[in-house]
Amino acid sequence: MSDALGVITEILADQFEVDQAVLRPETTLEELELDSLALLEFSLVLAERTGLRVSDEDVTRDLTLRQIAEWIETGRDLAEAGLRT
Repeated sequence: MSDALGVITEILADQFEVDQAVLRPETTLEELELDSLALLEFSLVLAERTGLRVSDEDVTRDLTLRQIAEWIETGRDLAEAGLRT
């Protein structure tokens, strides 16, 4: 598991009480059934932990944990990383 994926799974497990067994790279945020407020909070925590600028529009339900990890590893915004248009 990449360091970025580890950060993501740690946030989701610790702060959102998501079972680590369901946190696989191909899991989408939609599959985790996070509501819009939880997605916003996840975005804020992710920005705080990674030092990257994350807008509430960047983190959407259709993203997989792998896509988010790849974005973190590149250190670019989601549009630059090719994950958002």
